[in-house]
Amino acid sequence: MHVLTPAELRGLDAPALDALLARSDLTVAMGEGEVGGIAAAALLFADFAVLRENATLHIDAPQAWAGAVWRVGRGALRLQETMSASEALDAGLCDDVTNKEPEQWLEEWTRHRSVVALDTAAALIRSRGGDRLERAAFARLFALGEPQKGLGAFLAKTKPTYS
Repeated sequence: MHVLTPAELRGLDAPALDALLARSDLTVAMGEGEVGGIAAAALLFADFAVLRENATLHIDAPQAWAGAVWRVGRGALRLQETMSASEALDAGLCDDVTNKEPEQWLEEWTRHRSVVALDTAAALIRSRGGDRLERAAFARLFALGEPQKGLGAFLAKTKPTYS
């Protein structure tokens, strides 16, 4: 899993965005303050996009518009160029809005999720590798015991804990 903190998001340039889009693992991005340009594009292209409550999203660059289209398709035609975090959530441009610090939010978000399974799913989606690749990926997950942890927690009526 690749995590982009607000500071890392602000520091991205076009080559870094290209490298980010070429990754096969899950990308989680968090934005705060004014998020525009390449930073907005990276946030919008991330697998899971989070905005802090104080954030303002600016879709003010061609790359950011491409990310908006990737997220909401034709719905991008109805988007405003500037919106608050809650407006971005309502529009489908981000997956969560939080008032928590990035480290705290990430720790809570991953607590009951298997990072191995998330990375595997992201790689499968990006690769379009077919049945053989899917079978190999699922065999790997079963060999690691990931599904058994989730099933055991479900049967015990608790949330799974992954390390």
